[in-house]
Amino acid sequence: MRPRLSRRQLLMLSATVAGGTGMAALGVAPAFAADYPEFPYPDTDYQEPTRGQFHFSSQGGWMNDINAPLYYDGTYHLFYQHNPHGLTWDTMHWGHATSPDLVHWTQQPIALEPGIHPGDLWSGAGLVDFDNHTGLQTSNTPPIVVFSGTNGVRLFYSNDRAKTFQTYDNGNPIATPAGTSRDPKVFWHTGTNEFKLVIWTDAGGNGVDIFSSPNLLDWTFKSRFAADWLFECPDLFPLPYNDGYKWVLNDASGDYVVGTFDGTSFNPETTVARMVEGRGAFDGTFYAGLTFAHPPGDRIIQMLWMPGNRGDIWTGCATFPVELALRETSDGPRVTRNPIAAIEGLRFDTHRYGPAVVDPGQAEALLRDVVTQECEIIAEFDADSSTATRFGFRLDVNEDGSGGHEVLYDKTAQTLYGAALPTSEGKVRMRLLVDRNHLEIFGNDGTMSYIDSPSFSTSDQTYRLRLYADGGTVSVASIAVHDIARTWS
Repeated sequence: MRPRLSRRQLLMLSATVAGGTGMAALGVAPAFAADYPEFPYPDTDYQEPTRGQFHFSSQGGWMNDINAPLYYDGTYHLFYQHNPHGLTWDTMHWGHATSPDLVHWTQQPIALEPGIHPGDLWSGAGLVDFDNHTGLQTSNTPPIVVFSGTNGVRLFYSNDRAKTFQTYDNGNPIATPAGTSRDPKVFWHTGTNEFKLVIWTDAGGNGVDIFSSPNLLDWTFKSRFAADWLFECPDLFPLPYNDGYKWVLNDASGDYVVGTFDGTSFNPETTVARMVEGRGAFDGTFYAGLTFAHPPGDRIIQMLWMPGNRGDIWTGCATFPVELALRETSDGPRVTRNPIAAIEGLRFDTHRYGPAVVDPGQAEALLRDVVTQECEIIAEFDADSSTATRFGFRLDVNEDGSGGHEVLYDKTAQTLYGAALPTSEGKVRMRLLVDRNHLEIFGNDGTMSYIDSPSFSTSDQTYRLRLYADGGTVSVASIAVHDIARTWS
């Protein structure tokens, strides 16, 4: 078992280090029903120097874990752990934003608020109760039902398309796992025609408890899957594989296994792998992602929290949405991650290069005229015919060619940005999302993905790219640099 602080300990430490700016210290009064759910977020044009222009961030305040991402009737809903009263973790609310396409987001009023909704409003999941299994529907639309709470799961529901949420049964827990528990994930399982609840607990060590319910209200314990690596924010979902499906179970830090799930127990068939490279921690480069409920096309779409991005009125953001799939490898089925196709609609100017074989000097000159702060870079290199030991891109380069942040492939180590990436038929494919201080890297069609938050300069003198080759030539099959439009209205 890897020694880790609990999230509660980390959160408390974060608040202490930040000077203990709790709600009382900020002079914030307790919430009252008459105030719910409005909150006067600070005004912004979303163009602060470090705010991502095509990555979601809260209009104001602190953001952490992704909560209850779901789709209903033309709208994607993104909820998230939220302190609207300060820039550090404090008394948790559920923030809320909506989008028609997963890229253009609109801030909504707070969804769950202390003083209105009981319990610790920590991480959780949600879904649409299309067939009114709960019997809670009171309007002509099915209820949106979300789950939260520590050491006991609480249910909240909305009959007005997530504009307001009511508390079920005065906040009494609908399921209480043994030990310390948090982060419920709930979904419909077609094989048994029942709802399933997967929740992290430390009863006897790290692991998840699995419950079943016919109506989302009455839950029966089915089994426990214990694993030292499995810490916080579990997600369990199926992915197409060959002529059927495999199930993927992952935790907050991106560790996962692939296996089978019969509605009662999960049985792994692979060793533990990394779905996302980077530092998967509360104070790292990513943490606590979830997949969307009910997305059109039966896609499995994931967003994660990026802790390292912040500005004067906001802290934390979300990754760009990705679609997950399974690919066969020598180690069995492995998860791939790739940006959703909607990013293509954000491209407005493209610079193309190749094919070409270039030496270090020619590589330095190839992208000299490209000036961009928000872009998508898609490149393919023939590693086998390249004599350079390292090649790739330098980002955030000064006008005179100095400085820069390197995203390089190391032929000897077979790594991209330090993460393992064997060549594919002698080729290396790189896809980079560069959005001010937000950097997402995808290698060989999503076989590897890396999330980082470099501290790029905010000076317009560094909005330059360079192709880099070290110690020889690099064989460029193609490079496309797409400028990406800002998604804030």
